[in-house]
Amino acid sequence: MDKWIRYGGADCYYRVEGTGKTLMLVHGFIEEGNMWNGLLNELKKTHKVIIPDLPGFGRSPLLVNELSMDWYAGFLHEILKKENTKQLTLLGHSMGGYITLSFAGKHGEMLTRFGLLNSHCFEDTPIKKENRLKGIAFIKEHGTRFFISELYNGIFHDTFKKKNKKLIETLIHQAQKYSPEAVMLANAAMMNRKDKSEVLKNATIPVLFINGKEDESAPLALTLKQASYPPIADFHLFDDAKHMSVFERKAEVIKFIKAFCSR
Repeated sequence: MDKWIRYGGADCYYRVEGTGKTLMLVHGFIEEGNMWNGLLNELKKTHKVIIPDLPGFGRSPLLVNELSMDWYAGFLHEILKKENTKQLTLLGHSMGGYITLSFAGKHGEMLTRFGLLNSHCFEDTPIKKENRLKGIAFIKEHGTRFFISELYNGIFHDTFKKKNKKLIETLIHQAQKYSPEAVMLANAAMMNRKDKSEVLKNATIPVLFINGKEDESAPLALTLKQASYPPIADFHLFDDAKHMSVFERKAEVIKFIKAFCSR
């Protein structure tokens, strides 16, 4: 079911499918909620699944001129209040993982479990921050078309890319519709986010980690380090996979999420 909620001065979109305990799925940077479509048919059999389009992406416009992970987390909280949700499982991919950590830090009492898919709890390194600034400057001068094409071609494993060229072209075409302002502001928000290691170390509920061994955006050393923080953790690491496990290892990701949610 398509739904709308007022946030940041705009009418923003989310959808709800299925019945049962609540599971919210949060997409990442220059993605939108339909990235979860391949998982939805299975997950909605046992859960009420809430999938938002973060402001600036998909069907949700962006009217503010400054973003943060806490601001995005506030968007999730407003949706959950509207849905009268008191308890849920929250899973975020990439930037959605950063938002999940912010939500867990602010509203941990609402979570029965949470998870990070191809994401991590650490702040950007100086080199990463410099690269983000370069990306923002490039978009200001040239727009998003080439930036998004290069990004998407770098986050899938070569083996997957060779067999799924049409899918990746579709995702690139979709992402190139987002406004340059939304892309730049989200990039800046990631650059300015703070370390959330303590959220994982202080977690008293199960935490899920799903990562690809060759993921350059969530490097192996960081994903291994953070997996040791929570007292209760499910950790899954894929060979021959990079940043898009939801696509690259769809069947296994569904299996791992279902097992995690049934803990």
